[in-house]
Order: sequence, then C-alpha cells, then structure tokens
Amino acid sequence: MNQATYRFSVSFKESSQIIYMDQGLSLEQLLGLFWEHWKEQGLVGIHEGTVLSEEAFDLGVEKQAWILDSGETPVNRDWVASKNEAGKATVTLYFSSQEAACAAQEWLSFALQNKEVRAIEEVIPEDWNAEWKKSFKRFSLGKNWEVVPSWEKKKDSNKRTLRILPGAGFGTGTHETTQLCLELMENLSWKGSPSVLDFGSGSGILSIAAALLGASSVLGVEIDSLAVDNAKENAELNGVESKVQFISSLEDQSYDLVIANILRPVLIEFSDALIQRLRPGGRIILSGLIESDVKEIQSRYSALGVTWEAVSQKNEWWGLLGLLKA
Repeated sequence: MNQATYRFSVSFKESSQIIYMDQGLSLEQLLGLFWEHWKEQGLVGIHEGTVLSEEAFDLGVEKQAWILDSGETPVNRDWVASKNEAGKATVTLYFSSQEAACAAQEWLSFALQNKEVRAIEEVIPEDWNAEWKKSFKRFSLGKNWEVVPSWEKKKDSNKRTLRILPGAGFGTGTHETTQLCLELMENLSWKGSPSVLDFGSGSGILSIAAALLGASSVLGVEIDSLAVDNAKENAELNGVESKVQFISSLEDQSYDLVIANILRPVLIEFSDALIQRLRPGGRIILSGLIESDVKEIQSRYSALGVTWEAVSQKNEWWGLLGLLKA
C-alpha cells in the first residue's frame, strides 16, 4: 500500500452464527456479503486473523506438531477458519479513505448483533526494505563463515564470505539446521570437485557454500519460485552463477553429495528419489530434524543402503551425515 489506509476491527463473541439484519450467517458468509457490498465504496482488504504453524497443533486444528507442505496446501486446511469455529473471532477491515471506514463502521454497528466494533485507526505505510536493512547485519556462521548482506561492503576477514540479498522466509543462515549442514559440509573432502544436489535450497546458501568449497556443479531444487529468484540473485552476488543452477523439480541425474535441509515428512516422502540420485560411495547430509525424528530417518535411509558417519546437534535441531554403500 503506497498511501495511508484506515482500519477498524470487529470482534464476534460467537462466530459459528452471526446475526446480520436478523439473519443467521457464518463468518465466511458475512465477509462475502460485506466484500460485495463495500468493495466499490473503499474496502481494500479483510484480515481474518493469523494462526502460525507452531500454534496450530496447540490449538487442536492440526494433527502434526511440525508442519511443512511438500507441494501444495490441502484444500481443506484452513487453520484460521477452524480456530474461529471454536468461538470468538476478530476481523480487521481496511479502507482507502477515512470516510469509507466511518460509513462502514456506522453500518456494522447498526446491522450486527453480539459484536464489538473498535475505533478507526490510520495506517501509515512503511518502507519495509529500509526497515529490513536496518535490522539485518552481518553475522558469523559457524567457525569459518560470515554472512554479509548485499548492501554492506566486504571487510578484510579470514573467514569465507557469503553475500546474500535477504528474502522473506527463504533463509539467511541464522537457523541451526543451516549451520549443522554447513559444518558437516566443511568436514568433507572437496578434492575432485564433486557434484552436489541441494534439495529444498531456499535462498541458496548451502548451494553457494558448496560451490565456494569446490563443487564442480550444484543443482538447487526449490518449489517456491520467489525463493528460486532470490537464490539466483545470491549466486550472482557470490560469483558462482556459472556453477549453480536453481530449478523447481528434481532431474534424473546422479550426484556425489546430496544435501536435504528440510523437515521429516518430506525426507520420508522423497527418500527413494534422493537415494536414487546419489552415486554409490557418495554422501548425504540430512537436517531439519528434531530428536524424535532421528531414529525414524536413520532407519528409513539405512534400509536404502546408507551407513551413518556423523550425528550433530544444535539446540533442539539435529543433522546427519551418511555414506551410500558402493
């Protein structure tokens, strides 16, 4: 939003059935009617609330405590709607002008029963890029690496430098699973310029690190097209774009090293596909695991011919290094 908007919130004590103009409606039906009525009169957005993945299990609206969609979200997964069905719901309405917000607020106060309509607030747009740059600073990654945002100048350092243009949700190297993978990678021999598959590559940090360590070629696989674009920019920033390729699906090739920094459900689902792409005698690094996942993952990949060489831990996260039998 490039100009100020105006918003107010409406809270419903019971969202399963809302009385609107003497009719009983669900929240979904009400918002549909409201959007149709007010979109030509300045309504620019409706926010129904937020449920984070780590909250969904505690709220009882998700069966698994750790969630990751391997492709697309199931059509019946709507955590916000499921939460609202249980009781109170709060909806925030955004308008392009104060006049439109006042008119809608007055109408809702009259037309709805069993609700609380809050005061109108002005929303001033922020320069999120500028705020992000203020908050994101260079940092050390493991013992031998330093992550530097693209807008900062490189300083003399005895550490390897990873330059990145941070993208929302794509990974900046601060997470323990990334650090585990990088430490396991550093302990490998990079003689002979091995080929690498980085499955779930995100912002491309591990792919780029592999190229800087000496890989001859790296394929990063990531289903998020925005993350792929971000990863390509990061590869260029580090001068490894000729070695690293980012695509959205697995290719039928073989690799000397496979890295998969992703959660347990996807590691299980793609176990056969990953091992099929690992050359005999090649190594595999798996992370994104909590302690209760480790035995299941080790058992699954052991059945496919992997023997385990190292197990690492940072806080609640675990990483594994395995060798595929020749």
